[in-house]
Amino acid sequence: MTEKFEEKMRLLHQDYGQLTPEERRRLLEGIRRKNILAFRKLERLKHELLRMETKRVQLRLAGNEKELQLLEARILRKKEEFLRGLFKTKRGM
Repeated sequence: MTEKFEEKMRLLHQDYGQLTPEERRRLLEGIRRKNILAFRKLERLKHELLRMETKRVQLRLAGNEKELQLLEARILRKKEEFLRGLFKTKRGM
């Protein structure tokens, strides 16, 4: 599943495009100024993604494939939600 996960993650980034760290920082600052609730939602999603990525590494090292597959599916859904929110506000700015 991990190879599929990496491929799906790559496709997700291709669909939404790439941002440089400077562009992302500027975009998040604009979101924070204009819509604090959307900013907090994006920050919460980012924190959840980091937590789930850590859990994914732990499960991968432990060899728990069933839980790993479920977690990778959740990560992909959250990542898509994060990117959708980020780029939706980018188009609105």
